[in-house]
Amino acid sequence: MLFFYWEEKMSALLSLRNFSGAAGFALASLLAAHPALAQSGASIDSAVATATQWVALADGNQADRMWSQSGPAMQKSMSQEDWVKYLAAVKTEVGPLSSRSWEQIVRVSNPVDLPPGEYLNIAFASRFAKAPTVEKVSLVQAGDKWIPVGYVITKFVPAPAPAAPK
Repeated sequence: MLFFYWEEKMSALLSLRNFSGAAGFALASLLAAHPALAQSGASIDSAVATATQWVALADGNQADRMWSQSGPAMQKSMSQEDWVKYLAAVKTEVGPLSSRSWEQIVRVSNPVDLPPGEYLNIAFASRFAKAPTVEKVSLVQAGDKWIPVGYVITKFVPAPAPAAPK
């Protein structure tokens, strides 16, 4: 059930922590490197808005609505019943949302095992009551809009601090 190609097949990567300080430059660079995105009606801003609205549905325990708004690729890979169970289990594990900000955009063209097309993966740095996390939303371009096709929450585990010199 791999419907989210976050770590694989990326053609553009924007640094997770450095992105927020250089958002305008990074978005301009992404669009310059990928003119199809710049020329289409499906803007990066609309992708971020779609992803933000979709994770808000997760916050509101509206898994059924999320599933009905998702694209065929997701609906074929997971039943609505399984989606509801998955989201309930994840939300139980992390607790209620405290804060969220989007941090990264990754462009993926024609990923393996998915219909051909342009995909964006948007990462949010989120803090839930029980854990800091990275939420990842996959979107596929459909004409002038973006359709959600995946959602994954991963607990954030910071790297250990380097040992003090002896």
